[in-house]
Amino acid sequence: MGAGFIGAEVASAARRRGLPTTVLEALPTPLVRSVGPDLGAALSSLHTRNGTVLRCGEAVAAVEGTDRVEGVRLTDGSVIGADLVVVGIGAVPRTDWLAGSGLLVDDGLVCDEFLRAGAPGVHAAGDVARWHNLLFDRSMRVEHWSAAAEQGARAARNAVSPEDLRPYSTVPYFWSDWYGSRIQFAGVATVDGVEIVSGDPAGDHFVALYREGDRLSGVLTLNGQRHVMKYRRLIAERTRFDEAVAFARTSAPERSATATS
Repeated sequence: MGAGFIGAEVASAARRRGLPTTVLEALPTPLVRSVGPDLGAALSSLHTRNGTVLRCGEAVAAVEGTDRVEGVRLTDGSVIGADLVVVGIGAVPRTDWLAGSGLLVDDGLVCDEFLRAGAPGVHAAGDVARWHNLLFDRSMRVEHWSAAAEQGARAARNAVSPEDLRPYSTVPYFWSDWYGSRIQFAGVATVDGVEIVSGDPAGDHFVALYREGDRLSGVLTLNGQRHVMKYRRLIAERTRFDEAVAFARTSAPERSATATS
């Protein structure tokens, strides 16, 4: 249940063991919030290409069974038989224990660029922290373990050295392995435009660049391990989008002209 990265990784592992697998997704297209609708559909095609049944726009009414799970009943009344159900439908930060503390909570504990949570000596890090990322000039809450490790180190440093505060600015990054392929993303998935600069979204390799205004804001790769960190560095340097595309033309001769806007 859920065609995000957790659900996809579980489905991939099940198929690797030869198990019949169905992925249910409530939205019409998986991964829209993570990578956008077009590339969400492109990545999700890996399911059907590897024998996983992907059913989108499906709402779950109940899990069936008494002593053990026997199936999943959808809101249309149909039942999909199953002897194992994994629920991967997102996470909610546990901040209820902060009620009455005076700290600002809004989809996480709100922090400034130094990971300070609005009260003397209080800092936050990890999935619960919503902090101001100066690199993108916006508030973010990132659920990736790499960010949690980096934030923890920076929050601790700022806590013990308040006279020498350093902001935590980063290009968010994550990866996910499906069916023997590696998906990597860096930056933010903005909606101003996406351009494929290498490969083909219908194939086994592509590199897609995301634009926000005139700036490179994100990169998504499928089996593009040698590409992603180059573009992550360009995002961190606030590179113009046209300059990033020009860089792609010189560094990826197999470039495709496919683009969406």
